[in-house]
Order: sequence, then structure tokens, then C-alpha cells
Amino acid sequence: MDEDIKGINLSDRIVGLLEELPKIRYEAKEQILKSQIKQKEYHDRKIIKEHTFGIGDKILLYDKAKAQQLSGKLESKWLGPFYIHEILPNGAYKIKDIKGVIKKTPVNGELLKTYHTPMSK
Repeated sequence: MDEDIKGINLSDRIVGLLEELPKIRYEAKEQILKSQIKQKEYHDRKIIKEHTFGIGDKILLYDKAKAQQLSGKLESKWLGPFYIHEILPNGAYKIKDIKGVIKKTPVNGELLKTYHTPMSK
């Protein structure tokens, strides 16, 4: 077998690669850390900040069923307005409609957003 490839002995090439290996690993580790920091920053920017609502605040409720439908894509995916009736632990709320009827099931705060009265012309 011909061990000589373009003037470099195969064993010398292997020794050279083994000497470079720690440097290559260090550079790869640095690149991975930089990439992880960038990914974390991007992820943190995209996180929805947790809203805290008070009793009596006017809010809208996200309609998951309507969001999953393909038809009516231009229709609003928010129901309401509602009012915060009671604040429960772990970011949950009891809400009531404009007529004062309280919904039986609590709603996760992530499905709510502040209602802003539309401006009239």
C-alpha cells in the first residue's frame, strides 16, 4: 500500500490531525456557546410577557376553535369583551360577559388580552 500521499507520510498526517484536534474542539465549543446565546436571546424576545389583569378590567378571550378553522380566516379570533370577575392562582381568571353572566370554567391568562375601545369616526 502506498502510504505517501502528495509528499506527506500518512502517520505524520495522523499525528498532525491529533495535534489540531483540541484546537478544533475548542473552536467548535466556542461556536456552539455563541449560537446558544443567540438562540436564547431570540427566544426571550419572542416570549409573550405575562399580563396581569385586575378585577373589572375589560378583556378579550382567544377563541381556539375559530383559530383552527380554515374558513373565515379574516374573522376575529377573539371573543368579547369580557370583564375580569375573580383572580385565581397560577395565572387563571374567572370572567363575566357584559350582561354580568359569570363563565363557569376558569380561563388561563395566556388566552386573554386587554380590550381597547374602538375609536368612532
